[in-house]
Amino acid sequence: MYTQKSNILSEYKNNTLINKKSIFIKNSFLLILFLFISVFGFSQNKKIPNKDSLKTNHVKPVSIGDTIKTFKDKKGDTKKDSIKNAIISKDAITEVIDYSCNDSLMMSMGDKMIYLYGGAVIVSGDINLKSDYVEINTTENYLFAHGVSDSSGIIKGSPVFKEKNDEFDAKSLKYNFKTKQGIVKDVITEHSQGYLHGGVSKIHENKQIHIYDGKYTTCDLDHPHFYIELTKAKVIPDKRIVSGPMYFVIADIPLYILGLPFGLIPSQKKNTSGLLMPKYGEEARRGFYLSNGGYFWAINDNYNASITFDIYSKGSWGTEFTTNFKKLYKFNGGLSIQYSKNVNGEIILPDYTEEKTFWVRGNWAQDQKANPNSNFSATLNFGSSAHSSYTAVNLDQLTDNTKSSSISYQLTKPGSIFNLSSNLNYTQNTATKTTNLSLPVVSLNMKTVFPFESLGKGQKWYQKIGVSVSTSLKNTVNSPDSTLLTMQTLSNMSNGFKYSVPISTSFKLFKYFTVAPSINYNGRIYGDYIEKRQIQMIDENDSIYYNVASDTIKGFRHPMDFSFSVPIRTKIFGLYKFKKGKINAIRHVVTPAIGFNYRPDFSNSFWGYYGQYVDNKGEEVSYAYDGIGIFGYPPSGKSGAISFTLGNNFEMKMKTKKDTSDSFTKIILLNNLSFSTSYNIAADSLRWANPVINGNTTIFKNVNVNFNANFDFYTKDTLGVKINKFEWDENGKIARLVSAGISLSGSLNPNSDKDKNKKPKSNIYLYQNPEIAYADFSVPWDIQLGYDFRLTNTYDKTLQKYVKDIVQTISMTASLTITKNWSVSVRNEFDVSAGKFIHTDLNIHRDLHCWEMGLNLIPYGPMKSYNFRINIKSSVFKGIEYKKQRSRLDNYD
Repeated sequence: MYTQKSNILSEYKNNTLINKKSIFIKNSFLLILFLFISVFGFSQNKKIPNKDSLKTNHVKPVSIGDTIKTFKDKKGDTKKDSIKNAIISKDAITEVIDYSCNDSLMMSMGDKMIYLYGGAVIVSGDINLKSDYVEINTTENYLFAHGVSDSSGIIKGSPVFKEKNDEFDAKSLKYNFKTKQGIVKDVITEHSQGYLHGGVSKIHENKQIHIYDGKYTTCDLDHPHFYIELTKAKVIPDKRIVSGPMYFVIADIPLYILGLPFGLIPSQKKNTSGLLMPKYGEEARRGFYLSNGGYFWAINDNYNASITFDIYSKGSWGTEFTTNFKKLYKFNGGLSIQYSKNVNGEIILPDYTEEKTFWVRGNWAQDQKANPNSNFSATLNFGSSAHSSYTAVNLDQLTDNTKSSSISYQLTKPGSIFNLSSNLNYTQNTATKTTNLSLPVVSLNMKTVFPFESLGKGQKWYQKIGVSVSTSLKNTVNSPDSTLLTMQTLSNMSNGFKYSVPISTSFKLFKYFTVAPSINYNGRIYGDYIEKRQIQMIDENDSIYYNVASDTIKGFRHPMDFSFSVPIRTKIFGLYKFKKGKINAIRHVVTPAIGFNYRPDFSNSFWGYYGQYVDNKGEEVSYAYDGIGIFGYPPSGKSGAISFTLGNNFEMKMKTKKDTSDSFTKIILLNNLSFSTSYNIAADSLRWANPVINGNTTIFKNVNVNFNANFDFYTKDTLGVKINKFEWDENGKIARLVSAGISLSGSLNPNSDKDKNKKPKSNIYLYQNPEIAYADFSVPWDIQLGYDFRLTNTYDKTLQKYVKDIVQTISMTASLTITKNWSVSVRNEFDVSAGKFIHTDLNIHRDLHCWEMGLNLIPYGPMKSYNFRINIKSSVFKGIEYKKQRSRLDNYD
């Protein structure tokens, strides 16, 4: 069904009529159409369709010059083509035009027009047009398209125009094939991360567009919630949009106060250099501010950089330089350097302070394809100890006191048993203001080899003897962060070399026992050592007392130690089957292990690793010469320990509820329950080590339970010192509880039984800050619960008894999607022992389509603050927002 003008119908009836009931008339129409196209520069090839309407047509240019140039008559004489010199109109279309429609096609011989109805498709070169109504003027070489109203008055089938990578929808379209210019009404196109609406647009051959009554927005609706009104504008493809008078419109309310006489909107698909608009706000302590304003420099496709500034009305300021780089199949990384001056208080008041801080963050990662045999990587994270107190955005960042940096290089040759690594490690504790620098740390390791593998046949125990070697060269220093880079600190660096040679094998004993003896040898090389001696001192009252002097002596030493161990393991399976009920069977797996470990007493004078001195009490004290060594020193005391370990696992097999056949499901009752201790036969007292119990399991499918307990067989004296007397002899108990703990963690949500590793469909982060909170709209609700219980049993010398110290904390993180657009999340930590909340974090989020609203509230604690904001989602309009906030830095209590 289609509509058309009455004059077109009349003229059509006077020229050509498509009779759907007559094949003869249809063939006649095709013949007339062929002649018509030939006269006006078209040539159409078409098969007769089985249906009544013309479905597919192919129009291509006539090439007169390519027809038969010569022919022979009956006598064999060659004659010239009579139409070789035919004149072709300069206005003739020279490109192939394919067109089709779903309803019908009409042609007007008088006006030289073609009309297509219902799902018309026009293809010509790079141009593709779809519309429910299209008319083609073969004389003036243009086409006109628009949508068609249905019975309810709704316009459907509006033109969709596509040329190469450019595509747009429009209310109507008029396009000239020859000049490649067109007039489009109510067009919507994508530009620069947004949408450009054109009331009336003129498209030029060079792809530039002039627009009257335009709109630019990031809202994807046909009638956007907000936009910039462009009274007149010019679009320069892949460069910019140049506009005349422009102003902001929100909810159809023009805000002329936010208008400009002209404007430029970037429209480049690649990175572009330009200004970064600052954010504004207010803090009670530092005053009004503008932050993150600066300049972005798009160096090329592989590198970019930016510099931003923060300025506060009360004197504080800061700057940050950031760069990112990536080269395909080579490397990628980034670097950020922050520097700030923080002013607190008024300059005329005694509490006025100024604090300068800096921070460096960076990373470098080599692509594995660049060199499969080696790898270079770097991670930088260091700066002033007080920096995080000004920049932390959550409690985790504020309480994270340990920062680490490293630079590493690894080299592995194909087929080689050796690998080399070199590292620089830097650790900083911002709470204690101490640092540790290790430069360099070089390691050369050899993989395990089996030197006797080729001897004999079968699998003998000596064929399984494996030997590996690991070596490490290290140079390190510990110092306060304020003196790290001074010459005195660097001259005090400690260094050393360590190598380890483990040798091991394994074999079966009586078929069911696995024996795995091993020998471990450790050697160290140091360039200095210490000697201690008693010296006589005289105080200010001329009284004599004794002290201990420690001297560092230069000289190479080679302290070494070794140990021998023989562990024996096996597994015992127990199975109990039930004849009735849903429970089919319960299986118990016991994993007992016993081992013997021997190590000599390296404090014996035979080895020469320990010395003695007399303290001020007249008692002889033993010390290690290599006590300052960075790889430690040989341990004192002879050890001949027999270790005992008993592991347990309980599983249950049940019939499935939904399956009537003999189908079973396995349920883990107790994943692990282990007991361990040891007995030192070489010690003269306190031979039994503390027995330890560890266990874990899962209940209700998604609640993880971990528990542990530490006991002691021996009692203590009145001073709290462990003595060689059993608790059983003194108090009638097998052992005394030293510490115990249990922790539970789990989640509840509608997808608890589904794949836990599956990521949510959409995460909307509040305030463009992923670390604050996010609203997950893929599930209606989610609860993360945690419970932690810790008990320690310590001896109080004042009370002369054991005192139990119990710490209990409950944590909960819950999120609820009230509606499609409303989401609420809360994070709570409660100290049961103290009876108070440790931390509460409340987030409310409202999705406003192209806008969003969010509230973040922390009512108490070191992060006490609130932040309410309504803003546009897109980063294009960054800074267009309403916000009310109170910074955590405004907490004076």
